[in-house]
Amino acid sequence: MGIDFSYANAEAVDAVGILPEYDKEHGFETGWARSVLERWRKDYDQRIDWDDDEKALIEWYREDVIEYDKWKAIVAKHNEKVTDEDMVTVDPYDENNPPFDMPDNTFDHPDDTEYSGGNNPNHELAVSTEALRHVANQIGAIVGLDDNGTNLILQARTQLGQIQMRPGGFAKAEILRQKIEGVSANDAGLRGDAMGLLLASHEALLAVKEGLLKIADSYDNAEDFNKMTTKQLTDNMGNAWGKIDGLADYGQGSGTTTGGNQ
Repeated sequence: MGIDFSYANAEAVDAVGILPEYDKEHGFETGWARSVLERWRKDYDQRIDWDDDEKALIEWYREDVIEYDKWKAIVAKHNEKVTDEDMVTVDPYDENNPPFDMPDNTFDHPDDTEYSGGNNPNHELAVSTEALRHVANQIGAIVGLDDNGTNLILQARTQLGQIQMRPGGFAKAEILRQKIEGVSANDAGLRGDAMGLLLASHEALLAVKEGLLKIADSYDNAEDFNKMTTKQLTDNMGNAWGKIDGLADYGQGSGTTTGGNQ
């Protein structure tokens, strides 16, 4: 559940970042204002004897933060910053020192075999139909569905869709979350774009498999092969080439690209 910015509750006040600004402007260590206000919120019987600095903070908080119109202005200013992409800086990824532990691989590697068939033993054709079918079958091992109706690529897409980004309530974290998760149906974010790419890759591989099998069928007859035209070859693989070209639509934006269907 997101932060409620309708009033100046503690979580919302932390998110807009005004307390560290107060500390800095008045020469206090970061966290001083927050600690005072935490004690003030719990002083139900008003037994605490506040010093002058603490009284000044509490008065400022009552008049310039809690007051409804003042709070609305603070939130509006905060929202302007949240949508400012220049506020986001990301350290480059260091594969030798990742900031997290890599999860265990949960995917089952599909069975694959090295091609060991012949290569047109009668030398009737310039193309080995046996090799073409072998490649098609290897692709089929990746995109074929298991008993649960899924496979390596679709399983990765499903798991990616289940990730929930919760980096924090401060402005930079919220921008990072929006870039990864997207903010609307027309803004898929990095995760949605990656999910779209996985689905498009799955469709492209299926099209390649189908095209290779069509070519192999055409090549089975030497006479048909000798008469095969460029158009026939394009007809066999045209759908596959179109799917592969479509992969270039992904990863073109700055974190808010739609890329295609998710």
